Amino acid sequence: MNIVLTSLEATARLARTLAACIDGSPFLPPVLMHGPLGAGKTTFVRELVQALPGSDKAEVSSPSFNLLNLYPTVPPVGHFDLYRTAGQGFSADLEETLLAPDHFCLVEWAEHLPPDAVPESYIVMTWTVQEESRSVELSARGREAQTVLDCVQNVLEA
Repeated sequence: MNIVLTSLEATARLARTLAACIDGSPFLPPVLMHGPLGAGKTTFVRELVQALPGSDKAEVSSPSFNLLNLYPTVPPVGHFDLYRTAGQGFSADLEETLLAPDHFCLVEWAEHLPPDAVPESYIVMTWTVQEESRSVELSARGREAQTVLDCVQNVLEA
C-alpha cells in the first residue's frame, strides 16, 4: 500500500489510523521504518503515541542517544532509533523489548537492526521525501502484521 502525505494532518491521520488498529488488538507487530532524515518518521511516532490512551504521560522525542524510549501508553510503545548503531550489536535488553508481545514497537532506521533480531511478523514503512510531500510504502511480513495492515487499509478507504 502506498500513501502520499501532503501535510502534517495527513501524517497524523495515518498515525491515528494505525493507533486505532492496534488499540485492543491481540496483535502488536513491530513497525520497521526506513527513510532519510527529515522524512517524518519521528513526527509519525509522536502522533501515534498521542492517539493512544495514557499519552498524557508521554513526552515523545527521538531516542537517538539512548536508542529506546518507552511510553506509558496502552499498549506501551517502544520507540527505537537505530541511527547511531550501524555495524554495532543489538543488546539483549533491546531485543527483549522489541519482541515483547505486550509492547507496540516502532523502529526508526530499521536497516540497522541485526538480521537475527528481526521478528517473524512486522510492518515495513518506507518513507520517501518528495518536493512538497512524503510517500510512505507500507507492507506486511507475517499473518499478524497483515491483519493490522488490512485494518489500516480498510479504515483509510472508508
